[in-house]
Amino acid sequence: MTEPLWKQLELLVADIQRELAPDAKVTHNVKIKGRDSERMRQIDVLVRKQIGQYERLIAIDCKDYAEPVDVKGVEEFQGLLVDIGTNKGAMVCPKGFTSAAKKVASRNQIDLFSPVDTDPHKWQVKPSLPMICDYRSAAIAFGISVTGPFPFSIPMDSWNSAEVYDEDGKPLGTPFTVAITRWNKGEFSYEPGDHEDIPMYPVAPTLVVNGYGTRVPVTLYVSLRVSQRLFFGYLPIVRMRGLRNEQTGAIVTNAFTTGSLDAAEVENSWKRIASKNEAPIEPVMFLVGLDCWEVTT
Repeated sequence: MTEPLWKQLELLVADIQRELAPDAKVTHNVKIKGRDSERMRQIDVLVRKQIGQYERLIAIDCKDYAEPVDVKGVEEFQGLLVDIGTNKGAMVCPKGFTSAAKKVASRNQIDLFSPVDTDPHKWQVKPSLPMICDYRSAAIAFGISVTGPFPFSIPMDSWNSAEVYDEDGKPLGTPFTVAITRWNKGEFSYEPGDHEDIPMYPVAPTLVVNGYGTRVPVTLYVSLRVSQRLFFGYLPIVRMRGLRNEQTGAIVTNAFTTGSLDAAEVENSWKRIASKNEAPIEPVMFLVGLDCWEVTT
């Protein structure tokens, strides 16, 4: 038998609260005798938390109204909290709360929430994260410095063909391959601007054949001109359970799963902005990605 909708909301909120407070005892549709009224008062969701020798009680009231909860609803709930003597009270309504209700709740330290759940049901939501993707690309120039009384000949394709060795004769890779690999791995600075004379190899000395059959010591370096492209958009969230604070806008959750981020879709569909200050709302996430070079043979 299907539960009525108001009961389903209680069960949903209770399940969410269990995920948020796994070490607490969460029950729904509980009755407690009022201290002043001396009658049984009904609480939609009750959270019990033992702290040392003390028990903390939190009462949650669920309202599946067609319109936002008004001042009267908050005041009635405040009266229940005083009567049953809980430590904290919260209200949950998918339709939210009026401005006046929020003021009264804030004055009485009552938290106001709406459910956030991506599972299919009447109150299902499809949240997303406002974010900025910051794509960095680099123009790379190569440099070489040779010292010593050696003749030296540099062929036109030396950056892509000349093998580099350490002092023990171990091959370290060609300059082009090493530079591209290190950029793709994020080992070079990717801050926007010019970066001059960066050592290309992590070891010294490095040696290359001088064009006459002799390996001679050289210093190899790269210079980078890094540029950025900023895009603002929304990353869909495909799995989330929690509560949205109607007074602050913050979402309380233990975990969430985002959808996939397609780099081409970001570039083609998201809003291009010149700076972070141009974002229409404050982004929750920043993602920095490198335009990687593809090495073909």
